[in-house]
Amino acid sequence: MRRHYGLILALLCFAAHALLVPALYARPRPPVSTDMQFALPRFAQVLMTAGDRYLAANLAGFRALVAATETMSADNYHILARVQSDVAWLNPAHEDNYYIAAPVLPWNGEVTAAQYILRLATAARPFDWQPPFYYGFNALHFLKNQKDGVEWMQLAAEHAQDVQEQIQLQQMAALWVSKGEDPEFAIRWHRAMAKGTRHKSFARFLEKRADRLENLLTISRAVARYQEAFGSTPAQVQDLVDRAVLPAIPLDPFDLKYVIDSHGKPQAVDPAAVPLPASRNTP
Repeated sequence: MRRHYGLILALLCFAAHALLVPALYARPRPPVSTDMQFALPRFAQVLMTAGDRYLAANLAGFRALVAATETMSADNYHILARVQSDVAWLNPAHEDNYYIAAPVLPWNGEVTAAQYILRLATAARPFDWQPPFYYGFNALHFLKNQKDGVEWMQLAAEHAQDVQEQIQLQQMAALWVSKGEDPEFAIRWHRAMAKGTRHKSFARFLEKRADRLENLLTISRAVARYQEAFGSTPAQVQDLVDRAVLPAIPLDPFDLKYVIDSHGKPQAVDPAAVPLPASRNTP
């Protein structure tokens, strides 16, 4: 009997495993958060990779790539900006880093970090027209600096390897000179980036961002029609629907709520931050 103790014990362990594992998998588990909570000092990142700064850049870049940006807070975006700035310092030519930074950081209050990353990428990648293109767009759209925007667009044309691309970028620079800030161009820019990226989840994020910009543009145009028709600014988006200026309130792709600020400009905000409308007492 003693000779079979080991076999019996092994069978009992296997039976316990078979009984317990399904129960453990059936228990609800909290989702793993990919939000940015911290950024390591640059020297620590290099030290952890035995002095290989390119490996350190790849590891930090992977953090930025898998982060769930649509659920981040302002503090998380600030940490993301630090992480991606570190990647640019460690390896300025890192393609995924600038490609992720361009459509995420400036749209969430981190324009300075985005410009830093794109400026380094432009210097490190003279064969690539996209970093100076995005830098110029940010200068024009966010910083309202038309001169810098046009100059960087012309630099993008110089970096382009294809003659047709050079011509198109030069034509776009001329368009920026004549029109300045253009929300429709911002929408096209997001959709073009979505088609060009290799990452499907990132492409979906860009498409959602373009959908939001289209919704805001639709509401903005409806506000202008409302002001022209009624001589006042609507207090809320529902007023546009009630007065038949807007067929329906568009749904935000990130589940935020559209409101109209005191200047008559539509914004996307957290529904929890929007006060409930005052009840209207019927006579």
